[in-house]
Amino acid sequence: MGTPNYAIPVLDKLVKSGHDIAAVYTQPDRPAGRGRILTPTPIKSHATDLGLETVEARDFSDNSSSLAYMLSFGADAAVVAAYGIMLPGFVINEFPLGMINLHPSLLPKLRGASPVATAILQGYTETGVTIMKIDEGMDTGPILKQKSVRIGANEKCDDLTERLFILGSNLLVDTLGEIQTKKEKILPQDPSKATVTKRLKREDGEIDWTQSSEQISRAIRAFHPWPGTFTKFGGKRLKILEAGINDKGPGNLDSGEVHCKDNVKVGTGSGSISLLSIQLEGKTPTNASDFASHTPDFDGAILGT
Repeated sequence: MGTPNYAIPVLDKLVKSGHDIAAVYTQPDRPAGRGRILTPTPIKSHATDLGLETVEARDFSDNSSSLAYMLSFGADAAVVAAYGIMLPGFVINEFPLGMINLHPSLLPKLRGASPVATAILQGYTETGVTIMKIDEGMDTGPILKQKSVRIGANEKCDDLTERLFILGSNLLVDTLGEIQTKKEKILPQDPSKATVTKRLKREDGEIDWTQSSEQISRAIRAFHPWPGTFTKFGGKRLKILEAGINDKGPGNLDSGEVHCKDNVKVGTGSGSISLLSIQLEGKTPTNASDFASHTPDFDGAILGT
């Protein structure tokens, strides 16, 4: 049960390890692109290429045909990897070996919808992946296996997420083998150590230039590729695609003030950042210095106003 690209290595690992995939569950097709054409999820496209049956389910109810169809497969276990749909208790209890979830954090820390982005945003130097049994709570089930990783100094959310799901796919196969032979070790979570992350919204990506350069730099990495980070320039949205903390040049810039000598710097509440790649609304992504050289009023502008 999965939806985005991150779930693909998990499915591939299950197939290569010899497990019999009864079906692949995913979210329904969604409109995409300028033409708003209905488009299958990445995992559905990949599963179809592998010749596997795919099922789109919006929800489950205890008297629904979708539940009856799921039970008709006679599956021993369900594997959940970035599915994006909450599963009710009566579904969880229908699998003899349980529902096994891959969660990209070291539970009980960073439960919820945005564990990877939140780890970067909050300045974690380490995170990891947890294989757990699903219960009726939000990522509250018992832990079966965990592994930690260091977060790269400049690592973006999508790169770290991909790395965690690849790592998790290996842990998952090991865990399923232990469950089948009844050798799994179950560790209940300590709720006193739990933290919960929120679902990201588009407006979370708007830069507050009064924050420190470190906080803004983390946000640019944490919100890549979604919701992205952006500000305002000349009445238009300006996306900040890549930037770095500036440790040279003028240190007396106002928050949001642009300085374009040598490279493009923007003042923050503490220090400044160097813009590397940006995208003005309606335009294609470009090098920040090239943009500045063709936009005379960029130098000295106050972003966000």
